[in-house]
Amino acid sequence: MAEEEQVEVDDKRVPQGPPTNVNVPLDPLEMENLRIRQQWEECAVDATRASPNSKYDRYDIPVDHLDGDRGTQIKLFSFKRPHMRGLHCAWISFFLAFMIWFAPAPLLKEIGDTLDLTKAELWTSSITNDCTAIFTRIIMGPVCDNFGARIPMALVLVVSAIPTAMVGLVNSATSLAVLRFFIGIAGSSFVMSQFWPSRMFSRYEVHNLQSSRTANGIVGGWGNLGGAWTQVFMGTILFPAFRDYYGSSESSWRTICVIPAAMALVWGLLLPFISDDAPMGNYRYMKKNGTMDRIFFTTSLRSGATRNTWILFVQYASCFGVELVMNNASVLYYNYQFGLETDQAATIGFLYGSMNIFARALGGVVSDRLNHRLGMRGRLWLQTIFLICEGVLIVVFSFSQTLAGAITTMCIFSIFTQAAEGAIYGVVPYISKLYTGAVAGFVGSGGNVGSVLYGFFFRSFEYDTAFLVMGCIVIASSSLSLFIDIPCHAGLIWGEDNHAVIQARERYVERREMARLQGTAETANTEGNADGDEGITEFRSGEDSSNLEMDTPNDVPREQKNDQVLDA
Repeated sequence: MAEEEQVEVDDKRVPQGPPTNVNVPLDPLEMENLRIRQQWEECAVDATRASPNSKYDRYDIPVDHLDGDRGTQIKLFSFKRPHMRGLHCAWISFFLAFMIWFAPAPLLKEIGDTLDLTKAELWTSSITNDCTAIFTRIIMGPVCDNFGARIPMALVLVVSAIPTAMVGLVNSATSLAVLRFFIGIAGSSFVMSQFWPSRMFSRYEVHNLQSSRTANGIVGGWGNLGGAWTQVFMGTILFPAFRDYYGSSESSWRTICVIPAAMALVWGLLLPFISDDAPMGNYRYMKKNGTMDRIFFTTSLRSGATRNTWILFVQYASCFGVELVMNNASVLYYNYQFGLETDQAATIGFLYGSMNIFARALGGVVSDRLNHRLGMRGRLWLQTIFLICEGVLIVVFSFSQTLAGAITTMCIFSIFTQAAEGAIYGVVPYISKLYTGAVAGFVGSGGNVGSVLYGFFFRSFEYDTAFLVMGCIVIASSSLSLFIDIPCHAGLIWGEDNHAVIQARERYVERREMARLQGTAETANTEGNADGDEGITEFRSGEDSSNLEMDTPNDVPREQKNDQVLDA
C-alpha cells in the first residue's frame, strides 16, 4: 500500500487521505430551487401535475406546462377547479347575461300596446340596446388582458341587472330606449366568455382534438342559448302566468323582468369566490409571484387593432349581428307577419336560438379538424362557406309566404349563422397570442355593429325587404376572407404555411395515430387476444421508446413546443 501523501501547512506535516462526504446544510434559496426542480421533473412524467408556481398541486385534467398549465382535455361533466370550473362559469355567466340583455325583447309588442308606441320607436329601443356593447366590448378586451375575465364578468352581471329590474317603470319611448341602453352593458360579457376558455385551455390541439377553440365554441354556443331561452322563459312561461295571476297584460310585463335580474345579480355576487382567472390562480396572485407580466391598456388596445382583426370584425357582424337582431326581430316578425300572439311567437323565436345547443360548437370543432388537414386555409374556407350559405338562406327566408316555410328556413339559416360564429372564433386566437383579449373584444363588437345596422333596416323597411338586404350583405362579407393574411400561415387562396407550422401539424397527426395504436393495444390486452398482444409487442420493440411516450402533451420535446409557438 502506497504511503499517504504529506502536505505542508504552517510548517506542520498533515496527512491528506481520500475526500470524505460532508453534509453542508442548504440555505433557504437553494432548498426552494431544489424543490422547484423536483416539481418540474414530476411535471415531465405527470400531465396532471401542477407547475411549481401554481396555487394548485394537481389538476383534474392533463395540462400543457409550457403553455401556462392550460388544459388539453375537456371533461364536460366535471365541475372541478380551475379548468372545468372556469369553462362552466363562463357559459353560465354568458347565459344569464343574455337573459337580462334580451329580457324585454319578447315583451315589446305588449309594451308597445300599453304605451302606444310605433314600430320605429320599438326598434329604436332595440338599436340602443345593441349600441352600448359596441364600446364596452372594445374596452373589456384590454381589461381582460390586465385583470382576467372573472371580476369583469361579475361586475357586468351585477351592474346590468339593476336596469333590467327597472323595466316595469318605463312610461314612454324615451325611457324605454334609455333603459335598454344601460341594459346593453350585459352584451360586453361576450368578451369575457371567450377570453376565459382561451386562458384555461391550450391553443394547440394536443389531446383528443380538444382545445381552446372547441371550448370557445361550447361557451359561446351554450351562452348564446340564453337569448333563445329568454324568448320562451319570458314570453311563453312568465308572461302568460303573471297575466293570468294579475288579470292584466300590463301588470305582467311590468313585473316579470325582476326575475332574470335577480338571477343574474345573485350569480354575479357569487362568481368571484367560486372560480379562478387562470389555471395557475388569479391574476393578482400571478402578478405577485411573477408568473405573468403586466400589460398596459393602451398597448393591448393598439396591438389588437390589426387589418386581420377588422376583417373578422366585419364578418362577425354578418353572423353574430344577425343572431342579435333576430333576438329582437323574431317575436315581432311573427306577431305582425303572421298575426301570432306573444306567447306563440316567443316559442318560435326560441327555435332560432336553440340551435346554439350544438351549432356554434360544431363550427369550432370542424374548424379544428380542417386545421389538422389543411392548416389555416381550411379554417378560412370553412367560415367563408358558412357565411355564403347563411346569406343565401336569409334571402330565401325573406320570400317565405307560409308559416311552416318561414320556420323551417329560419332554423336552417340559424345553424349556419351560429356555426360561422364558431368558425370565426377558431381564427381569433391566431391573430395575436399576447393580446387575445383585445382581438376578441374588437371582433365581438363587430356583432353589435352589425345588429345596429340591421336594426335600422328593420326600423325603416318592411320585414321582407330588411331580410333581403341583410342576406345580401352577409354574402358580400364572405369575400373578405381573401384578404386575411396571418404570418406563417396560408391564406384562403395564396400563400403557404411555413416549415415550422407544417412540421408541428405533421407531428400532431403522428402523435394522434400513435395514441390510437396504443388504445388498440390496450383493448387487445383487455380482451386477452394473444395474437394481438404479440403484434403490439413486436410494434413496440421496433419503435423508439421516447416516441411511444409522446402521448401526453408534457412529453413533447422543447424544440417541438417552440415550433408550436411559431404555429400560434
